[in-house]
Amino acid sequence: MNPMDDLPDDFLEAVRFHRHLCPGLAIGYVAAKVGARVLGINAAKDEEIVAVVENDSCAVDAVQMLLGCTFGKGNLIFRDWGKQVFTFIDRRSNRAVRVSFTGPMPGHEERRALKEQINSGKATAADRTKWNDSRQRAVKQLIAADPYDFFLVREVTAEQPPETGPVITMPCGLCGESTVTTRMLEMEGCLVCRDCAQGTYEAWGVL
Repeated sequence: MNPMDDLPDDFLEAVRFHRHLCPGLAIGYVAAKVGARVLGINAAKDEEIVAVVENDSCAVDAVQMLLGCTFGKGNLIFRDWGKQVFTFIDRRSNRAVRVSFTGPMPGHEERRALKEQINSGKATAADRTKWNDSRQRAVKQLIAADPYDFFLVREVTAEQPPETGPVITMPCGLCGESTVTTRMLEMEGCLVCRDCAQGTYEAWGVL
């Protein structure tokens, strides 16, 4: 039997988007499902739903897939706090819910030990199979469990981020690449992009 046969269809859509099955994706899936249920929302067509994510892990792909929150639409906001925490905001009702993964991650220690073996090149075929099977078990356990066993879910007061609008761009005074003016820095009397201001552009060997 295919190990993915008994997984929800919308989770399988997230797997196709993310390109592989993993426990991290399941965390984001459950967080998004819980947030949507608490707020009574569906996937955003525009910017009416906002997701504030505090990590850049696999979990965020599930949030994008299920709730339609993306960088392109401006309704996915990344805060690099290193936490599996997700805040979902409904602009229309001005309600927000904070969903925090509190763990424990099923089988985490077993997989970490097996991954060390794999990375060292000492893993056997049986070790690799065991590692993959453990990932699949963790995914199913996370999805099938009561989400409150793994997550802290709280309605919160969250300030709504500004909606996206038209932007003004101009060529960088050094490299000439079109840059949003509000992101530019002044250097020696001209506006330049951050790459040029920090010397990154030259470090790439472009200049």
